[in-house]
Amino acid sequence: MKNTLRLILLSALLILSVTMMVAQTVYRDVVYLKNGSIIKGTIVETVPEKSIKIETADGNLFVYNMSDIEKLTKEAVVAPAKESKPVIERLGNDNQRSNETQRSYESQRSSEGSGSMFSIFGGLALPLGDFGKKLGSDSSAGGAKTGWSVGIQFFTGGTIGWIIEGSYAQNKIDFPTADLPAGKYDYTGWTSILALTGIKIGTDNSSGTNFFIAPLVGALFGKSPSLDFTPPGSSTSENITPSASGTGFAYGATVEAIFGGHVTLSAKYIASKPKFKYSVDGQDYDNDQKIALLLVSIGVGF
Repeated sequence: MKNTLRLILLSALLILSVTMMVAQTVYRDVVYLKNGSIIKGTIVETVPEKSIKIETADGNLFVYNMSDIEKLTKEAVVAPAKESKPVIERLGNDNQRSNETQRSYESQRSSEGSGSMFSIFGGLALPLGDFGKKLGSDSSAGGAKTGWSVGIQFFTGGTIGWIIEGSYAQNKIDFPTADLPAGKYDYTGWTSILALTGIKIGTDNSSGTNFFIAPLVGALFGKSPSLDFTPPGSSTSENITPSASGTGFAYGATVEAIFGGHVTLSAKYIASKPKFKYSVDGQDYDNDQKIALLLVSIGVGF
């Protein structure tokens, strides 16, 4: 009987001890950063797929970008004592790395994209309207075919910025020779040099993907195609249509996406009507040619 009572008493004490330990056990969040730091505390705010805010035992708050976090876990703590310093474990320079991550993230959240950006880009130059019509179909036809373009761009600001950009485009021509005298025809294409400026307005997302739109104005410096003809059996060519230079006011707009703060994808519409002046057999001529281009480009920013 005594042994039974003793066993019951020991069991009760064991159950009571375990219950007290469970009651005293709390869990805290553990954040493992990619730089090796480990931050322990309570996560008080979570922005899905963007950031978390963690409060350490001494009341300090730390905000971290999800892209800087390796993993999130919890750990049990028995009767934790108040800590006077943030619980940050690191093999090396703990506080410096943690503070650098914090400053970097806060800077990104508060002013992402607010700095200046320089980019280079290249892509297709698609002729539109009269500029793309086949030569001979209309007096205003430009005969331009799909070409290529390259350029540079500099802008300031984040959601709102000032743009300065320049680009160079080449478009070969679709020259009809079927109804012309037999012989060899050599011809060049259209050359367009654009100097543009405008105001860029867009988003400022912490994810690093942003979209912008900008009206553009500036100038187009163009060069028209030239045409040389070599009769059959001859090695001497004759210039039938000389190349001419022209300048005109240019206007348009661009839509642009920036991925990760570096990769750019844009579609830019530009229209102009430069006046080309040239001379044939001592006679001066001028021609107003409508030029409309859709520049689809991909680039990289610095």
